[in-house]
Amino acid sequence: MEGIINDNLDQQSQRSGPNGPRPFFTRGTKVNIISAEHDGRTLWYITSDGTKVIGNKVELDAYSGLSANDKSHFFICYRAQNAGIPIIDMADAPDKLFFANLPPAPNLPFRVTELFPEVWATGVTQAVSRLPESRKHVFVYIHGFDWEPGLKLELVPQFVQSYLAHPENSVANVLYFGWPSYGWRKKADDRSIGYGEQFTRNGLFEYFEVLSRKLKEAGKTLNLVVHSFGHQLLNGMINPGEGHNIPTGIFENIFLMAPDVTYLAVQQGGVQLRNMRRKFKGPHFHYNYTPLKQLAKHVHIYYDPSDYLLYVSSKQFNLNENTAAFDPRPDSDGLTTDFRNLGSYGDEIFKKDPTLKLEEGFNFYNVLDIIKQDTDPKPDPLFYGFLDNDDEGMTKARNGDYSGINLLKTFWEKDFLMKHHAYLFSCRPVVAHVLQRLAGVPAQPLVPEEEAPIV
Repeated sequence: MEGIINDNLDQQSQRSGPNGPRPFFTRGTKVNIISAEHDGRTLWYITSDGTKVIGNKVELDAYSGLSANDKSHFFICYRAQNAGIPIIDMADAPDKLFFANLPPAPNLPFRVTELFPEVWATGVTQAVSRLPESRKHVFVYIHGFDWEPGLKLELVPQFVQSYLAHPENSVANVLYFGWPSYGWRKKADDRSIGYGEQFTRNGLFEYFEVLSRKLKEAGKTLNLVVHSFGHQLLNGMINPGEGHNIPTGIFENIFLMAPDVTYLAVQQGGVQLRNMRRKFKGPHFHYNYTPLKQLAKHVHIYYDPSDYLLYVSSKQFNLNENTAAFDPRPDSDGLTTDFRNLGSYGDEIFKKDPTLKLEEGFNFYNVLDIIKQDTDPKPDPLFYGFLDNDDEGMTKARNGDYSGINLLKTFWEKDFLMKHHAYLFSCRPVVAHVLQRLAGVPAQPLVPEEEAPIV
């Protein structure tokens, strides 16, 4: 994989390879990365001559090594734009969709044009029809929260490389769905759910209905993958309010990766939770993922008990986020309990609480179990990526005690925690697992070692 050095290196950021020391790389130098390794939590990339470069000093071109067809994808813009340029600052979602080709042309402003359902669907279908018959699956990918306002386009090649470079890949194309996910968390939930409701009320599912139909006619399938805070938008999209309906059977599969939404969204009939940010003056939240089964044939939920960021997100609801100290008083009203994350707990709480009724038809997968079953004896972090996160605070939080979750930790360990959070859709074992679901292979439940048959 090709990369470019983004800073002048020194003895702290470059290590010698088997051929001995070489001059330090300087900013702008192009390198060929062949593998990677972890030193504790620090990621080092290894160049073709064996030199090791610290990970944050290299910008990888994740499109490198792919064919021209595999490099070409689409950006679906559900963001306000001005003269074709998406607005980066805070702005409401538009009443129509726009698109751009990815990757963007170098040295040119990033521009989008209005998306016309029939024309666009025909173009996407023609593009994927040029690929081998086995490459039959098209993804719509909805990203998560944007810490720093932007288009988050850096996630596209990471996703593309994770799947399209996999030896068992059956994905034909990725339609990257950009939406206004930024802002202070106190208002982001309200706004994100509202944008989802607005999406459906404005009839924007039509774009995907037309595309799904054309892809089916060509022997292809449309699938949806949603990451993290994108599930707040998704909740609004499938619960648009009285007088509005969602379509049926658009997607073959829906993959919910690290869903940053209450675990109660998958109980029978969903749940109505009080909106703590509008405690005295506004609507409460209606969370209900049951309609997803109407939208797709199969719904897959991937959760990770070691995803620290999702515990932090739950703790946002205890009303004391500024001091990063735990205040048990709101929890006596059930706030943190109600908003515990689906992406942290999956269906585990339902197994322990007989008063809860889990909606049937959802498939749950614990990412740590998938990692344990991986047969690769020495996974390469360049393609694998997953580094486990062992934290005492998370252990207590899984039993309802959030006193060990420190919000400030997310600032000091942002790089590691964000990468760990992203690995839920990019590490090799999870990618292989998703590809098996696309192929219709039934998931094999994990058999505890003490129950495994002796052969």
